[in-house]
Amino acid sequence: MTDCGCVNVRDNVESEFSITPYMGITVMIPALLLVAAWLNYSASRGAAQLWLLVVALAYGAVMVSKVAFKGWGHGLETLNIAVFSGHAMNACLVLPVFFSLLVRQWRPWLRWPVALAALVWGWYFAITIVAPTVHPVSEAIAGALIGSLGSLTFLALAERVDIRPLPGRAMAMGFTVIAVCASFPKYTAEGVLNHFAIILSGAEEPYIKPHWHQSPTAQSSR
Repeated sequence: MTDCGCVNVRDNVESEFSITPYMGITVMIPALLLVAAWLNYSASRGAAQLWLLVVALAYGAVMVSKVAFKGWGHGLETLNIAVFSGHAMNACLVLPVFFSLLVRQWRPWLRWPVALAALVWGWYFAITIVAPTVHPVSEAIAGALIGSLGSLTFLALAERVDIRPLPGRAMAMGFTVIAVCASFPKYTAEGVLNHFAIILSGAEEPYIKPHWHQSPTAQSSR
């Protein structure tokens, strides 16, 4: 019975971990660009530009943290943060906005409940899936905070904008693009960031583990 229970736990962990790549750039960048195109068509160019600005700031914060750590080993030691989690940031940034816009098509009054439900799921993903498998919990929380700030700020500002429904054909095309991207091999930007960081810093190789992680079982920051 004990062996069977261990197998079930392991299967559950592996199943949850399999969700993680879908919160990476292979799926999330097409999704956020779809949101921008959606806003440009259904609202205004200004709304699309605002969304892309929020995305740029959130992605920029994650990239700066990763380059600073990989190139120079800098991080927030007192908070046990070497880098901000991009997967957690994506989940809390893109999903609330995407599903809020989606539900506006039919039930505008549900836009905030759906956005908050997606945000709660994003935090669940960050704390229970990203934290045990990819990042320390502090880095997952930091990424989730960045994504939450971005999505909630954008949605609050979007209340001033009249967002019209998309034609069904356009929505079908958008979902098809996301589905196709989700079927591709999942890539990350880690290799590019490693290369960029060592070029800037002059280091021979990127930092992998924070210097304050002395334990041989401590998690590496990606």
